[in-house]
Amino acid sequence: MAFIRYKQRGQKWYAYEISNVWNKERKKYKQHSVYLGVAQEKGGTYNKAEKVMIKKEVAIVDYGDSYALHKLLEESGLKQLLQDCFSDHEHISALLLYQLICGNAMSHYQNWAEGNIIQRLLPNINLTSQRISEILKILGKQEVQRKFFKAYIAAFFKDKHGLLIDSTALPSAINSSLNSWGYGAGGVDKKIGCLMLVDKTSKLPIFFRAIPGEIADVSTLESTFKEIKLLGLKVEHAIFDAGYFSENNVTYLCKSKISFISRMPKSRKVFCELVRKHKRNLEDIKNSVQYGDRVVFMKSVKISLYGYKMFAHIILDPDKKAKDLKHLMLDSLNNPNENNDNQDKIVQAGMLILISRHSLERSEVLPSYYARQTIEQIFGFAKSSNDLLPLRVHSEEAINGYLLLSFMALILFITMRQKLAEQFTVEQALIILRNLKAKIFESSIVLMELSKKQKTIFALLGDTMPIVSGI
Repeated sequence: MAFIRYKQRGQKWYAYEISNVWNKERKKYKQHSVYLGVAQEKGGTYNKAEKVMIKKEVAIVDYGDSYALHKLLEESGLKQLLQDCFSDHEHISALLLYQLICGNAMSHYQNWAEGNIIQRLLPNINLTSQRISEILKILGKQEVQRKFFKAYIAAFFKDKHGLLIDSTALPSAINSSLNSWGYGAGGVDKKIGCLMLVDKTSKLPIFFRAIPGEIADVSTLESTFKEIKLLGLKVEHAIFDAGYFSENNVTYLCKSKISFISRMPKSRKVFCELVRKHKRNLEDIKNSVQYGDRVVFMKSVKISLYGYKMFAHIILDPDKKAKDLKHLMLDSLNNPNENNDNQDKIVQAGMLILISRHSLERSEVLPSYYARQTIEQIFGFAKSSNDLLPLRVHSEEAINGYLLLSFMALILFITMRQKLAEQFTVEQALIILRNLKAKIFESSIVLMELSKKQKTIFALLGDTMPIVSGI
């Protein structure tokens, strides 16, 4: 015969139906209980226990990488910028995340999205190959890019800034007015030039231009400065390599009252004159300057160049001098019949001359100039991590659109790299975070347990991970 038993837990009474069940093996009765519900008092009425519905698991997807980048997109201010500039901002956001995480051909986006939480973070996305091509062409329109850069500069670069300037060659086999024959590291090839400006302090990219491969760097500096002035960027000083050094460019910067530091090409007559005048007493211990693991000899002198007062920093690197002389001697021994006049090359071995608009402390000269290595690293990031090379798009507008998309991805990449504080590379962090999976149910997302490295990365990024989130 069954009866009801009440058990008190805290302020509530829990009701159970108790019945006696015969145990054949032990040959005696055993009590069996069934939970009935909760009552407010002993012997009172109870509410029937609700039947627990088992939620159906829909999928298991990659979670950590896209979640982290999506949060960073919001916190960096870039997501708001995209919303202000583009009607298709969610599609562009999805492509940015895909490019940083995968870097594969964009036509594979849908296959990637099926196994990634991006389909829940940005649920209204339908990026077919045709739709991606349309978006790239829209991003490549000049008026669209002007709108973006004006808004970006206004939001991120309000005060005066120091610029790092450099360019790189992007081999491409497509038919376009941008694609032309030019010299590169691998010799003569068809290529597109990409000039980029980077902020010296924040290390964030500020601006880029796609330039036909046949146009020399030296011809692009003045027009680039005029364009960024119209976009609202206030330039205080600039750092650039010898490829941009010319009388016209130096004169333009001086007239514009923009300070600068640049390497002077060895081909300039004034280079030879400065070396011959100052080299004799340059190798003196009082002229030694340490830069990292290197020790060089340096003299800084006032000069008049193209009608303006400037400073020439004449530098001799003993290690490079030894390498240059060895190369010259081997070349002479291996080619004895060639009448090469190497006297100037011998005199200039290991020599470097930097020109600055204003005076600099000797200890600041090399660090100031070599700050431009930052932009070389950024080009390296763009080419490897953002799949910038080679270009696979098929029209001039699509080229410019693809470069703008890569530029925006680069902003996110550099922002993440700075937050990781050299404890992880961006590539390492994304791989580690990709291993954080999530189970998707009909109305919620349940995360798997975080590893120690994943917790560290999220802490560096400033993210708090939810255990369960709604859809």
